[in-house]
Parts: sequence; C-alpha cells; structure tokens
Amino acid sequence: MLDKKTINLTDAALSRDWTFSPIAAVEQAIQDIRVKAPPLMPAGLERPRRFMELLGNPHLKMPPVFHVAGTNGKGSSLAFLQSAFEAGGMTVHKFTSPHLVRFEERIIVAGREITPDALLDLIHECSRAAQNEEVSFFEFFTGLAFLAYARVPADVTLVETGLGGTYDATNVIEKSIAMLTRISFDHMRILGDTLVEIAGNKAGIIKRDCSAIVAPQIQEVTDVFLAKAKEMAAPVSLWGREWKTELTDGAFEYAGKSFSGRLPLPRLIGSHQVINAGTAIAALEVSDFKSLLKPDILSRAMTSVAWPGRLQRLDRGQLADLLPKGWELWVDGAHNDSGADVIVEQAERWGAGKPLHIITGFKRRKDTEGFYERLAGLARTVQAVNANIDAPMVPPQELCDELKAMGFQDARPAENLESALQSLTFQFTEPQRILVTGSLYLVGLALKLNG
Repeated sequence: MLDKKTINLTDAALSRDWTFSPIAAVEQAIQDIRVKAPPLMPAGLERPRRFMELLGNPHLKMPPVFHVAGTNGKGSSLAFLQSAFEAGGMTVHKFTSPHLVRFEERIIVAGREITPDALLDLIHECSRAAQNEEVSFFEFFTGLAFLAYARVPADVTLVETGLGGTYDATNVIEKSIAMLTRISFDHMRILGDTLVEIAGNKAGIIKRDCSAIVAPQIQEVTDVFLAKAKEMAAPVSLWGREWKTELTDGAFEYAGKSFSGRLPLPRLIGSHQVINAGTAIAALEVSDFKSLLKPDILSRAMTSVAWPGRLQRLDRGQLADLLPKGWELWVDGAHNDSGADVIVEQAERWGAGKPLHIITGFKRRKDTEGFYERLAGLARTVQAVNANIDAPMVPPQELCDELKAMGFQDARPAENLESALQSLTFQFTEPQRILVTGSLYLVGLALKLNG
C-alpha cells in the first residue's frame, strides 16, 4: 500500500521539506520523474508527439480546447474562462504551470484538482509508456494531464502553454481557440531578444481555420499575430477592433460583436484584470459556447473568479499572524517588466497611507533590471531573502548589490521570509504594507508557509 501520510503543515520547518506535495508518495513519485525526465529545452514537437502516440493520442480525444500563450495574464484569463463556464453550470478541465503550493494545482479535472490516487496511477502508467523514450519533465506531465482529460467527461479544456508557443509541448493540440495575452520580455535566452521575436514564438499556437483572440499589444506585436493568423487562415478578434473593455465607476464595460454590457469589477485586483476578463469574454464570443454570454452568468464569473498569488492579500495564517494589527501582507508573482508596471499602478492606488516594503527573490537568467528598475523609489525598504527555493535563484547579497546599483537606498539580505517580516516589526511601530514579489516560486513558498 502506498504511504500517503501527510506532513504536519503547522510545523514551518517541516513545510519547507517538500516541493510538489505534502503527501510523501506523491512527492517521491514526482521527484523520481525529475530524474527520469529532467527539464529539457523545447526542441520541436517530434518528441511530445511521439509520447502522445505512446499514450494513445489523448490530445485528439479531449473536449474543445481554449489554448493561451503570452507573457502576462495567461493564468488569469483562463481563470476567468473557468469561472464563466462554472457559473453557466458547465465542467472544466484546466492545465496550468507552475504550481504555487501543490503540484495537483496544475491539473484540474472536471473542475477539481486531480486526486493524489489518480495522479499516482497516471504517473505509473505514463512512466511505463516513456521508459524507452527521451521525454522532458513538462512533456511528461502534459501527456499525463491530456490522458486524464481524454478519459474524464467535461465540457471544455483550458490549456496554458509552459514556455513560448510554437515548440511548447501543449502545442501538439491540433484544433483550438488561441488566446494571446500581453507580450513582454521574459525567457529571452530561449524565445528571442525582441518583442517581435518573442511574439513570433507565441503566435505558433494559432491553428489553421481556428479563431485567435489578441489582447492589447504594441503595434509591432499585433502585426506579428495578424500575419500569422493570415498565414493560417485564422479569423482574428482583436482588442480595439472586434472587442474592447473600459473601466467605469465601480464596474467595467465590455463591447463586442455578440455581447456588450456593464459588468462588476473582477474579484481579482488590478485594472489589468479587466483586460484579462475581456480576453476570456472575447474567446467565448467566437466559440460554440455563446450561451454563456449573459449578464447574470458573466457577473457571477467576475465576482467568483479565483487565481491565487496575484495581488493577493494574506489576512490570516502563520506569516500574516507575525504582523501587528493594522499591517498588511500582500503577495504577487510578478517577475518581468509588465508585472512590475502592475505593481507600480497598484502602489499608486494604495497611496502613501501605509509605507510600502518589498520582500523579494529573483530567478537566475531573468531580466533583473527590467523588473526592478521600475520599482526603484517605490518602497521604503527592500529585503532579498534566502528562501531555499527549488529553483536557480540569485543569491540575496548579489541581488542586493544589483538593487543598490539601480538606486534602491535600503536593500539588504534576509535569512528567510519569517525573519524579514519580523525585522520590519522591530523597526516600525506604525502600520506598514509589505509586498512579497519577484518570483512565483517565492510567492508559492509564502502561501505554503502561511498555511
């Protein structure tokens, strides 16, 4: 019998000891796959297609697919879609990455996280299929998720690319509605040094004769998407042309060809979430699910949508409880230029009532300057934490040296999240606002430690 004893999550020291799941058998199984199927750079679709074939081609047997690529807003746009389908009484498969706390978050089967039992069974089955094949970690679990989706009934499948688009393992899908969210600088060593190059890679999810939704972009990026759509004879629904969104007092207006109306502001914080909500509605407009384009359904979707780790306030929990009354603790997974712009905008909305402090960590090989230069002068203090994250992170002292060179006056390393929070409570007596940001891995750790 497999040992599924759960780690005691009230013990902060123990809660650092797992990466994928607090269930020992799941953690071990996924760690084993990391050894057998290590992370590999996308290298065409021949490898993932071969793996799909060994699994019985599940990608051809899934419910209708909405496929999203972009730099920012991918997960939020799918969260809005999921919320709309569920508000309309439909069931949803959803595949996203990375996870924040538990690996099971990545694989939503008929509206629920995959169960540990089902995940373990599928890992064993997919391992047998892959035993003589070169398969990457992401390709393995893409195949696993698609296999689950081919076997369990649902109304729709929502799929987020892992990296880029053209050669991403999810792009084995042959027919889908393509959703292209905002493009900015990220993964440049793989996708290209310019926004045009990056957009060209993302545009690879546009399928022949299948509709494509394009969110607001700079003109050069829009031109790339329009050219690819023309090549693929794919109808395009373009922001500002076929659809648009506009903030109003306490609500927003959506105007499209099949639906126009006033809707409540999304539960997700930030004006950029109105664009992500609009992207989801625009996708519904060109789909076979137009029955969902009703004010009551979409209003429920806006107010019930959930997508953790994006401008999320932690009101209670083990980390939040370290702070005095009146203090605020926020987390946001921003880690590129567009994400930094969102933080700057939100800081302006917060105002100067409570001084802002940033606790941060940053993954190696990402654009440090592109993210942090936008935040210079925004926070009273910045602490770079040694978070013991299972990812190649910039060492805290090295990051602090870079931050000081960018103009951050008070940047210093901290041993961990708890000590960073406590140091602020020792220094300041009045209520302060703290933001943990710079890495989804760091935000995931904060959510895990908070319980």
